[in-house]
Amino acid sequence: MTGQEFRDALRSGRTVYGTLITSTSPKMFDLTVSLGLDYVFLCTEHVSYNPETLSWMCRAYKAAGITPVVRIPEPNPFLATQALDAGAGAILVPYVENIEDVYELVGAVKYRPLKGKKLKKLLSGEEKPTEELEAYLKNQNKNHTLLLNIESQAGVENMEQFFAVQSVDGPGVDGIVLGPHDLSTSFNMPEKYKSREFIELSCDIIRKARACGVAAGGHNGSRGSLDLQMEWAKAGANIILHSSDMFLFADKLQDDMNRLRQIKGEKVNIEQSGGNI
Repeated sequence: MTGQEFRDALRSGRTVYGTLITSTSPKMFDLTVSLGLDYVFLCTEHVSYNPETLSWMCRAYKAAGITPVVRIPEPNPFLATQALDAGAGAILVPYVENIEDVYELVGAVKYRPLKGKKLKKLLSGEEKPTEELEAYLKNQNKNHTLLLNIESQAGVENMEQFFAVQSVDGPGVDGIVLGPHDLSTSFNMPEKYKSREFIELSCDIIRKARACGVAAGGHNGSRGSLDLQMEWAKAGANIILHSSDMFLFADKLQDDMNRLRQIKGEKVNIEQSGGNI
């Protein structure tokens, strides 16, 4: 799936499937390519990739027909363009709360290489691009997708404002991704992912975005989280961003080892720690 195909899939409501890849091993690349994923999630907010290695990963996955979605560390247009230069096909921005940030991010992802006063005038509507410039910007950025992490009460409250921002080539925001760790904390129910309150909250956000015609989903970045991803899918999520290589490894290995322990008559391990991403 090329960058343009990925963006078009989101805009048309089709479902895309991916997972977080933390391993930089070439063997992990070979295995991931065999899984039939539409995209891979590379998180520079919480994972320490070497910048050169990250760029090689982006370009290798793109060459294999898998869109690299890179999460930058903060809502910063310069970090967004840096990630695009590294080879990202889509930018995921964490903890977005303010409409001003969204305008700047749309400018960075959908109007490259424009910057400064010229870009601000175009984004504000004070100036309109010439036909030549508009055609150039559309072609230059046709493979770029902008996704926003909705992770707080302010983010939820301002979503419709975010969705109203337009670019030179259609919607400025192509989709939202819930961040359940920060979202649950912001709504005073930290890590209560299996509670009815949190499931209803997160599913309502997804349904609201989908009703506005915007792609939506969530990253369940913790162990044993398939049930939550399934709830989101039932609610209409079309961005399926399930777990990560390290959590899936831990869940599967623990399950296998426990089955072997049971055969040996030994106590099973039920530890589920490992943090959140």
